[in-house]
Amino acid sequence: MNIRKNHLRKIYLFLLSYFILWIVLFEWLLPVNHILPKPSIVFESFPYLWNDYKLPLNYLSTISVVYISLFLSYFCVKILSPYIKEKDNFISTFINSFEWFSEFIPGIIIALLLIFWFPESEFVEFIFAFATAFTSLIIKFQNESENVKEEYLFAAQSLGLSEKKITQLVIWKDVQPKLMAHILNFHFYIWTVLIIFEFIKGGLGLGVIFRRALEYKDLSAIFSVFLITGLTIYFGNLSLRIIRNKFINWN
Repeated sequence: MNIRKNHLRKIYLFLLSYFILWIVLFEWLLPVNHILPKPSIVFESFPYLWNDYKLPLNYLSTISVVYISLFLSYFCVKILSPYIKEKDNFISTFINSFEWFSEFIPGIIIALLLIFWFPESEFVEFIFAFATAFTSLIIKFQNESENVKEEYLFAAQSLGLSEKKITQLVIWKDVQPKLMAHILNFHFYIWTVLIIFEFIKGGLGLGVIFRRALEYKDLSAIFSVFLITGLTIYFGNLSLRIIRNKFINWN
């Protein structure tokens, strides 16, 4: 634990150094450049983001899609766990067929098809994010459910529990911490693919702000949204870790 804390302190120290270097270089020494904007201009650009780029609406659109799709996928896997544990039934085979496609076809191509089919729908990005998260969590659950310790299963069977109850009370509890760890690793990926999706499609979302800022060659807006996105992902990751440590900390 102390090693981890020391490692985090070093990382935060480097981040602070980057911040100070940004202020010194780009506020005073290199005020006019096409690399990074002046810190003062970045802070002054927030009112323009709020009004011209409709930051609140676009921001809420992205974070709601990300976290609703993650948590809804998690609870759907929990509810369906007795039916998706085995890989040879129809539901599991259907879901795993998407995994086969994903090995050869990048997810962004599927996103492009959805955008082509439903160009005016604002709901389609949620469908894409949910399907991506749900498929990933199901596959993780199936793989990890095969590694449950046999003594747990034998003990549950000796108590006369049905297969459904064993899955819900034994297998799910054993897999749950690993599933939450997978969500933490998957968190950044879902943010990335969603912003790319929004960037291509248009409509609502932080990806749309990036697209418009590039069109306007607005460096301060790009950097400001970059900071907002990074901080949101950081605090989202921190919140997920708190949830894991508070409610799923037995493994």
